[in-house]
Amino acid sequence: MGQGDSFMIREPLGRQITMIDTGGDVFFGGHQVKRRSRALRLNINYMKSMGIHRIDALCLSHQDADHVGFVGDVLQTMDVKRLYIPWGMAANPQFMRRIRPGLKHTKLISVHAGQHITGSGLDVLHPFTPGLGGNEDSMVLTGVYGGLRFTFTGDLGQEGEKDVIAHYPNLRTDVLKLGHHGSKTASAPEFIQALKPKWGIISAGRNNRYGHPNPETLATLAQQHVPFF
Repeated sequence: MGQGDSFMIREPLGRQITMIDTGGDVFFGGHQVKRRSRALRLNINYMKSMGIHRIDALCLSHQDADHVGFVGDVLQTMDVKRLYIPWGMAANPQFMRRIRPGLKHTKLISVHAGQHITGSGLDVLHPFTPGLGGNEDSMVLTGVYGGLRFTFTGDLGQEGEKDVIAHYPNLRTDVLKLGHHGSKTASAPEFIQALKPKWGIISAGRNNRYGHPNPETLATLAQQHVPFF
């Protein structure tokens, strides 16, 4: 994926295909070379090589390009049944321009904490209030697969994490996708301590310019004896 997030959950016999974020290229100015997107060259080709031509639920955590930049390619080339976005993001005109051309046969659904991703086994833990899709509005999802509970946090920051454990004090997880690519803006020590993950996953580009994962985040994981990938 490089510097971005994208997860696919494929249930036995292909009963349900769920994708959480699509990844996306991030550009830093200068001349942009027009080329076939990495999603078409790699991600989508990989899925099709496994016989996957549809996505039952595509969940977009928030609007950042490294999470949703490839959404247009996914909508145009895959049969996407339902597209889930955080509560309020449909009011973001920039985001809606990005997805509108691909919404021909896809149902757009806004979700907030307490709702469920149909057919997926995923529960929505955040957001609690509507927003335009910033990091603080990130969709947080949790579900049990193969006997393990997974939790996906988008780019939610520490204040949002504390809101989640305040609303769900009994929440625990086996596998935690750390927020914001291991940035120090996420992974509050209180959050890690409350969830008690057995493993952490950090999705960050090799030698990325942001310095992710941040040493403070790795120290938090070490202090709480959480191995990470």
